[in-house]
Amino acid sequence: YFALQNPPKMVVKTDLCFFTECKVFPGHGIRFVRKDGKILTFLNRKAFSLHMQRKKAQRLRWTLVWRRKHKATAKKIVKKKSKKTVKVVRAIAGLSLDDLKKRRDVKPASRKPRKDALIKAVKARKKSKDERKKTKANFSKARNVGFVKVPKARMKMRTSQR
Repeated sequence: YFALQNPPKMVVKTDLCFFTECKVFPGHGIRFVRKDGKILTFLNRKAFSLHMQRKKAQRLRWTLVWRRKHKATAKKIVKKKSKKTVKVVRAIAGLSLDDLKKRRDVKPASRKPRKDALIKAVKARKKSKDERKKTKANFSKARNVGFVKVPKARMKMRTSQR
């Protein structure tokens, strides 16, 4: 008696039509394989033909895509609250949040002399480095004044002749 009231339901594997998005039951529809290898299932020849004509399913009233797009609730536009971006200042490695705030609050007028001093210091360092290079080059030239470089092959020949 209980077996007759709740008979087991058969599970049927259905596909969705690529064009209309309706269910395509086994033994029905058309399967089309595109050049890229994707298998497209169509409900009937009408859907297949419209797809091949490159018609848009959204513009045909009888397709589920059109119905979904033009649903009555879709006409009621709900305005979403836009999120306001909040600027968050975080501490950087080596600088605490308080130090960052102090540096940000410093006025540009007081910043300029400090910047100029730093630039002068960098230029002075570079200049002293260049001078050291020049003196080093001059010193090495002065040491090699009386000497003439002879290739090693000739040196060997001269030593073997003696």
